[in-house]
Amino acid sequence: MDNKNYTWDLDSLLNGKTLDELYSEWVNSENEVYSIYPNFYKTKENFEHWLDVNEKNEIISNHLMNYISNNLQEDLVNPKWLGYVQKIRLFSNEMSVKMSGYLNLVLEHKKEIQEYLKDPKLSEHVRDFELQFKHEKHVLDPKIEEALSKASAADGAVDQIFSTLTDSDIKFKDALNSKNESIKLKTIGDIHNYLKNEDRTLRKNVWINFHSAYDQYANTLSQTLYYNYLKLNTNAKIHNFEDYVSASAYSDEIDVSFITTLYEQVQKFKDIHTKYRNALDNLLKKQLSIEKVEPWDRSVDLCQKQINVTIEQTQEIVLEALRPLGEEYCSQIKRAFDERWISWLPKENKMSGAYSIGGVKGLSKFFINMNFDGTMNSVETVAHELGHSMNSYYSVKNQKVNPETCIFYAEIASITTETLLTLYLLNKYKDDKTIVNMYIKLLMDNFFACTTRQIEFSNFEFEANKMVNNGISFNAESCKQLYVDMLKKYENISPEAEEKFKLEPYKHYLSTILRIPHFYSGNFYVYKYAIGQICGLIVANKIFNGDTKMKDDFIKFLSSGSSLSPLDTIKLLGIDLTTSQPYEQVINIINELLEKF
Repeated sequence: MDNKNYTWDLDSLLNGKTLDELYSEWVNSENEVYSIYPNFYKTKENFEHWLDVNEKNEIISNHLMNYISNNLQEDLVNPKWLGYVQKIRLFSNEMSVKMSGYLNLVLEHKKEIQEYLKDPKLSEHVRDFELQFKHEKHVLDPKIEEALSKASAADGAVDQIFSTLTDSDIKFKDALNSKNESIKLKTIGDIHNYLKNEDRTLRKNVWINFHSAYDQYANTLSQTLYYNYLKLNTNAKIHNFEDYVSASAYSDEIDVSFITTLYEQVQKFKDIHTKYRNALDNLLKKQLSIEKVEPWDRSVDLCQKQINVTIEQTQEIVLEALRPLGEEYCSQIKRAFDERWISWLPKENKMSGAYSIGGVKGLSKFFINMNFDGTMNSVETVAHELGHSMNSYYSVKNQKVNPETCIFYAEIASITTETLLTLYLLNKYKDDKTIVNMYIKLLMDNFFACTTRQIEFSNFEFEANKMVNNGISFNAESCKQLYVDMLKKYENISPEAEEKFKLEPYKHYLSTILRIPHFYSGNFYVYKYAIGQICGLIVANKIFNGDTKMKDDFIKFLSSGSSLSPLDTIKLLGIDLTTSQPYEQVINIINELLEKF
């Protein structure tokens, strides 16, 4: 395979046009939407035309935005792409202000719209408008909405400031190894790699330098977070919500009580988390010949055999692992490889990490950005992101109006494929205890990182917003203490372990709670990682063990887009998260895996 095949075919998004031509087409489409806007509700013909023009506009927008944003992620400092992003944002804000009274018009003419929607050919639009009608209590006078829309031009500023601080301004000190040599730490990737190094002195110094780098900005970060939460809660209250968390729950069609129930259920993972941590520590003590496991020891790979794979081998492994999902599913994965959906390789100024695109209506390729490094972790990442892309494929194929996947359950598709890969590898190497332990550790680390750890973060955010709303002092120290409270709530932390957080170098770890990007983005989100992990593990375990009904249900789930409420979408999998059953199922699955560890 030549290097061209390691890049993605973004030019296919242009549909034979130049970028300037596509941009002009988008501007014209936006203007056409606005020209219809004042009269969209007056007749059924106007209403249908409005729906058609908006759909066309969304498709053009998806091609343009994905082309520009994906190119930007390939080169984050490229002035061409940065310029386009700024130009689009400015124009979009202007259009948003012009049509800021849209929801007011929908509610004012609710009866006429409901009458139009009785036409069977418009049935797919019913859910969208029912959700809009629900906002009746939360929509303000048109002039106020317009003023708020103008003020929203600066929305995202806190997120951008956080990103600039943490990605650009915070630098990591060089770390000394056991030979007193200075090792440069340039990126988060360097941190992760050196924490696996066999040199324990280096691991310790990397761990300290990493956490200390954030801790020196703890006051700045805590005040940035405070004013972000203050703004979010103020905006929510202006729109007649109790607070920011309530507004976020409302948009996900759940009650806040669902979130607190999830917290209670994940608290029940405390014992299996402790069981895993103890088992891991015992293995690490033997492997590393140490008497006590420290935080900088826990990232060491249990398998010292360096398993390196090529991109071509990765494709073969992933296809074989996901074969239980059926012929159509695997044929589309092969298409993703053959038709260049994936940007595989890292390069200078490329975004770190990986993602599968959103904004997929009207697309036929569902692109993935990778930083492939030849390790099994990268193979796992490929499987994970393909899960998202296959979700996009099935939803676009089956949903004309609502193909976009709701973020509430988006991770289920990717955790299922990621877990199927791990179960496949566990079975393939079942006679090699070292490799079995490596893959069980991988699965366990992912599981507890997305359940116990993310729920600790989410519960922190839940309580932190209460502090802001109740006028309780919000600073670096109060945030760190609240994080300690969360660690005690979800992990079996001894009094001795708690005391260590007051001492060097362990105290720097508590700055972790101030460097969670989602906290600054204005989306009460991180608890949804637990939903993805719990459901994905149940689904993958059943499919791997030959449950054909679950396989069929999984394809129905992928095909549903956002045509149902989030909890009803998950029920397509036979999983009801409002009951204790799925959480008990997961505990049983984890216990079975731990028996092999």
